[in-house]
Amino acid sequence: MVATAAAATVVLFGGCWAVASAGWKTVPTLVLLFGLFLSVIALFDYPIASTFSSEQVVRRMVLRRQRISWTRIDQLSRTRPALTARWRGLAPGGLVAVVGRRRYLLVDQCESLDELRQIERLLGEGRDELDLDGLPRPGEETEPTWLYRRAKWAPDGVRSR
Repeated sequence: MVATAAAATVVLFGGCWAVASAGWKTVPTLVLLFGLFLSVIALFDYPIASTFSSEQVVRRMVLRRQRISWTRIDQLSRTRPALTARWRGLAPGGLVAVVGRRRYLLVDQCESLDELRQIERLLGEGRDELDLDGLPRPGEETEPTWLYRRAKWAPDGVRSR
């Protein structure tokens, strides 16, 4: 999450510096526009946190919230891992909701096995429609996604770090 915001900011400031020093030429302007594009994505479409209920998923971004009903979601999937992920023994990628041809990032890192089980319990009978059995499962040692975030995202009854 921090790397995404930092990368967008670096490209945006690089584009501003290039336009300020070279003027509105093609390459500096394209770098500035690309930095602006990345910043908009980081602010409006990169999730800080997602909450799950039996009716919907709520994605919370820096400048907006998005509610996606379970009836709209065709499948739950994972982010695409790096080519060498299997050789390095990395955990599966973050959770993604597939709605039609669009993929919505729900969690930027792999959730713990307990968190996945909680989502399965919330879905109940609907878990068959979303093909949760085909979803790569996290390992027992995978830490919860809320562990390194603000204490308000921890589940009820869990003490703060």
